[in-house]
Amino acid sequence: MLSSQWAAWKLRPGWKSDGRDIGWVEYIALELTILWLLHDGHTDCNITIHGDNTGVIGAFAKGHSHNISCNESLCHIASYIIPNNVHISPVYVTSTSNKADPNSQGILGPPSLQISESLQLPVELEPLLSYV
Repeated sequence: MLSSQWAAWKLRPGWKSDGRDIGWVEYIALELTILWLLHDGHTDCNITIHGDNTGVIGAFAKGHSHNISCNESLCHIASYIIPNNVHISPVYVTSTSNKADPNSQGILGPPSLQISESLQLPVELEPLLSYV
C-alpha cells in the first residue's frame, strides 16, 4: 500500500522452493514497494516504510539474513536504492496498525485506489508472482 493507493500480487504455484518461505514473501513485499517508489520517481530522498515483520526490519538493518533467498532480495533492494540515492528507514508497526495488512490477507482496497499501472517485475520474480 502506497499512501492510500494499493497494489497486490499473488503467489504462483511452485513459489515455495529453493529456500523461499513466508519470510521471503515479506522481503519481496519490501522489494516491490521500493520498486514502486522508484518507478514513481522518488530519488535523492529518505523514505520511511512501515512493516509488521521484525525479521525483515532487523535483517534490513544488518544488511543480511540467514536465508539465501532473502539475501538475494536484500541485494536486489540495494541495487535499486544505491544508484537512486534513496535511504530506506523501515519502522515496525503492529499488524493491527499496518495499513497493508488487510491487502496481504486478500482484503483488497477500493478499485478506484488500485494502482492501475502494473509494475514490471524483475525477471527472477516473473514466474513466482502475478498481478491481481
